[in-house]
Order: sequence, then structure tokens, then C-alpha cells
Amino acid sequence: MTNRWAVLALIMAAQTMANVGPLGIPAIAPLIRESLGLSVTQAGSFLSAYYVGPVLMSLPAGWLADRWGVRGAMILGQALIAIGLGAVAVAPSFSFMIGIMVLAGAGYGVLNPTTTKAGMAWFPPRQRATVVGLKQVGLPAGGAVGALVMPPLALAFGWRTAVAAAAVGGLALLTWALYRDLPEPAAAGPAPERTGFWAVMRNRDLWLVGVSTLIFAGVQTVFLSFLVLYLRDVLQITLVVAAKYLVAAQASGVAGRVGFGLLSDRLFGGRRRIVLAIAGLGSIGCAVALSTTAPGASPWLLVPLAASIGFFGVGWNGVQHTLMAELAGPRAAGTAVGLGLAISSLGVTVCPPIFGLVVERVAGFGAAWAALAASMVLALLLLIPVRERPMTTS
Repeated sequence: MTNRWAVLALIMAAQTMANVGPLGIPAIAPLIRESLGLSVTQAGSFLSAYYVGPVLMSLPAGWLADRWGVRGAMILGQALIAIGLGAVAVAPSFSFMIGIMVLAGAGYGVLNPTTTKAGMAWFPPRQRATVVGLKQVGLPAGGAVGALVMPPLALAFGWRTAVAAAAVGGLALLTWALYRDLPEPAAAGPAPERTGFWAVMRNRDLWLVGVSTLIFAGVQTVFLSFLVLYLRDVLQITLVVAAKYLVAAQASGVAGRVGFGLLSDRLFGGRRRIVLAIAGLGSIGCAVALSTTAPGASPWLLVPLAASIGFFGVGWNGVQHTLMAELAGPRAAGTAVGLGLAISSLGVTVCPPIFGLVVERVAGFGAAWAALAASMVLALLLLIPVRERPMTTS
């Protein structure tokens, strides 16, 4: 495969299929909760467990992609996700299920930074944020498919069948057959001193962006993990209808990932922080709006709110990947993206259980949504001192 657009289609398909099952599970969380006798905190913790895997694997996977290429890592990541979801479908207990979700998440930790490196290798800098945004469409697109398909399957055949169905259809074999790494251009001289793993670990700006997007990712995952639970348990909306609002949020997240990439590349001339700031401000507005909703809320309010949650709360991701890669430079792009994913995945793991505990033991959903908005203010403050690199035109 030597056509860059075919490569983009392949990595988009890989990202999408990787997210159908893991991001579809929150849409059937109420059924899993009833089946296994779980608390609200436990029912909202599946994505947290899944993202333990990226915390552990994203940084080494990105480093390996820089050293050895992305093809093998892409295949390994997809295989681990499929195997993990298949095991989740037969999990006898909550603790076993959580452990297997970590294994599946390790697959995503391998897949995600390597596909980002692939996209940036095959396309020029002026298209980077757009291409990585398109690649990252796989998260909300896969989540939308999962939220649309898995609840009817779960209601008809049980939640285990729905999860097992999501584990089928991996693209590992297709990746093995079609994808080839693009050789990196020969360097004009010796490698610059500040490249490689330790240069990434010493980069102040990478850490600022990483910690900021730890909060971004935590907020995103709380939105996706608790929206259906909130709509059903608090606003008294049926499971199938509540899942449709999650579908709307995921579909809008697709638009956000493409739209924010285009804004960054074209309207803002390659600047990334301003786009992250817009996404953060929009997420604050969504969390505040959720904190004020009540039973009987009109679809005329909930539909645009769900769409805004997706656009602002999910759409920022591709721009963050691009910024991390550009701050490190092409020789260490995979390592930098892996570092960002490891840090942000920690936010995904920690924030939903904290949110669930606030809901259950402190002050309910209203105060929890307000606290979520306050945390995003801190994330925006961390972005202020970041020094962006000017975009080249090559």
C-alpha cells in the first residue's frame, strides 16, 4: 500500500473497530450493573480500567514505533483488543472483567501512538492536525457504532453477546496484508542532540500539555461513561433513548475531531493551543449545563447539549496528538505521543471513579458536574506557558 489516502483509510478503520466494544460498553452499563449487582461507581469504571492499559503501554509503544516502525505494533494492538473483549464477554465476575479490560486497553495503548506516527509520516505538516483528527475520529465513530448497536443486541440476547459481537471483526490481518512502513528521509547530518526518549522526558512543554490533557481526557471519559447512567437514573429516560443521546455525542465528536483539525491547520495557521482552549471552554459550558438539568428536560435542550458534549468534550484529541508530536520533532514523534497518551490515560483511569464517588457519597450529580467544570479551568491554565513550534510548509 503506497497511496497515502488508502493508508489513512486503513488506520481510520483500525481506530474505529478498536473503539466499538470498549466505548459501547458504557451504553449497556445499566444492564451489566443489574446483572452483576454493581454500584454506580463500579458501573462507571469500565473505561477507567480499559485506560490502565494505555497508561502502561503508550510510552513504550511509541518508543518502539520510533525505533522499529508501526506495522507490527498496529497488528499487535488490534489483536490484544479483540482477545480482551472476547474474554470480557465470558467474565464470571466484576473483578475478572476489570482485569481483562486492562488487557484490552493495553492493545489500544499499543495501537494509538503508532497510528498517529503513521499518519504524520505519510502526510505533510500543513495537513497534520487534520489528518490526525481524521484518524482520531475512530474513537467517537467507534463509540457511536457501539452505542447504537450494542444496547439492542444486549436487550435481545444479553450483554455478553453484545460484547462478544464487538470483539469480532478486527483488522489485524488486513493491516498485516496491506500496510507497509514509509521509510523516514535520510538525515542530512548526525542526529540532533535533543532527540530520543530522554529528550522527550526532559521536555517541559510536553509535560505541560500532557498534564493539561490528562484533565481533558478525564472530563471526556466522565461525559461518555456517565451520560447514559445520568439520563436514565436522574432524568428518567429509557435506556434505548438515553443511548441515542450518547450516539449523538459520539457522532458530534467525529465532527469535532475533523473540525478542530481544520481550524488549527487552516484558520489558525498551525497553532494548536488556541483550539484546545476553545474545546476546554466548550466543555466547561457543557458540564455547567448538565449540572442544571432536571427530570422532564426537553429533547430540544438535550439534543444540542449531547452534540456539544461530543464536539467540545471529544473533538480536541487529534490536535493534542499533533501538538505533542510537533513539540518533539519527527524523530521522537511516537515517543512524545506515547507520553501524552500515557499521561492522559491516567486521567481517564482516575477521573471517572472520583466522579462516581462524588455522586454517591458527597452531593449527587449536580455538584459532580460543577466540579468537573472547575477542573477544566485548571487544564486551560496549564496550557498558557506552552511554547509552540512554528509550522513549516514542507
